[in-house]
Amino acid sequence: MGFAMARRFDFTNGPPLPPRIKAAFDYLDHVCMITTRIDVTTPVRELTPLEKSVEAAALRALQQYLLGEMDFAEIAPAAKPAKRDDNNGGAAAPAGSTK
Repeated sequence: MGFAMARRFDFTNGPPLPPRIKAAFDYLDHVCMITTRIDVTTPVRELTPLEKSVEAAALRALQQYLLGEMDFAEIAPAAKPAKRDDNNGGAAAPAGSTK
């Protein structure tokens, strides 16, 4: 019951977190859940070397984000090119213009 109180909640009262930062927070929540002893009858689970390296990378990403060293902004999808209507491959002239 105690670990549920330690969970991070997203109340969306500010701008959304970049996806990489949200993933870092989510992974650290996962690490906390699997390494925290909830019941004395269950053994403590240690992280594998791969899990430890991912944890370190998540902590580095959060440090860079919180210190303002990186903003982790996602690149917006490119705009679609204008629709080509004529046979020569050029863009169609706007309505009412004389060509």
